[in-house]
Amino acid sequence: MMEIRTVGIIGTGTMGLGIAQVCAQSGFNVIAVKATPGSWEKAKASLEGGLNKSVERGKMAAADRDALVGRITFTTDERAVADCDLIIESIIEDLQTKKDLFRRLEAICRPDTLLCTNTSTLSVTAMMAVCKHRSRVAGLHFFNPAPVMKLVEVIHAFETSEEVIETLDQFCKTISKGPVIVQDTTGFIVNRLLTPYMLNAIRMLERGTGTIESIDQAMKTGAAHPMGPFELADYIGLDVVEAMAHNIFEDVRHEHHAPPHTLTRLVQLGYLGRKTGKGFYDYAQKPPVQNPQLLRPVT
Repeated sequence: MMEIRTVGIIGTGTMGLGIAQVCAQSGFNVIAVKATPGSWEKAKASLEGGLNKSVERGKMAAADRDALVGRITFTTDERAVADCDLIIESIIEDLQTKKDLFRRLEAICRPDTLLCTNTSTLSVTAMMAVCKHRSRVAGLHFFNPAPVMKLVEVIHAFETSEEVIETLDQFCKTISKGPVIVQDTTGFIVNRLLTPYMLNAIRMLERGTGTIESIDQAMKTGAAHPMGPFELADYIGLDVVEAMAHNIFEDVRHEHHAPPHTLTRLVQLGYLGRKTGKGFYDYAQKPPVQNPQLLRPVT
């Protein structure tokens, strides 16, 4: 198998920072590249803020925090990942933007550098198609929050080599994750199952089958889910759920996977869930209550 010593992370949003933390915590040197305009100081401060809370709660020793942060180099220069053994991109969920990034990485990196995407639903093979050294391209789909969630979907795209898949499978185990090998199908395993689940709940709401709270409560107490479908959608982000629905619908062309009217309207209004303070629930209230706009049809 290939040896991985240094990991490059492109994108320092919630997922990128979480992946960087997981890798550094397992002893890997990490180059974290901020992919959007602005300096990297805010991203580093965000990471340190979360780690400081872990120290305060007794979940991490201060020395371990300092060692972890010391293994991460923050930058805005993509060329800084040139000597990395593995690069994981976690940028905006847009296929063309990701393809453009893979083209640039091919010009920067060694031919044996593993190039991976953290996409949740987009085609890894489509990203692979713009590369010359296609056998080293694969998917590593982490789940949010990356430091907590154990699953990583290792995506075997059309021309990914078996050696690369074996290397990535072992890498995931080294960072204390539980990998599953998945073929490159839109949505992979989890999102291919979860997205229709959330969309069906929204359609039940639109038909008046139950309220937001009653549907969530039914799935938590009747199916032992830790979160109901509306809580889950708000947690993921309604814009992300809508994008996942669009991507899967484009693949299967079945109306069952198309975004429901209510979801589209909430995204248009900027009600994206927890990250904006309102989605299916209003998080300005303690505890959160159903979004009052959804007590009547969203037209």
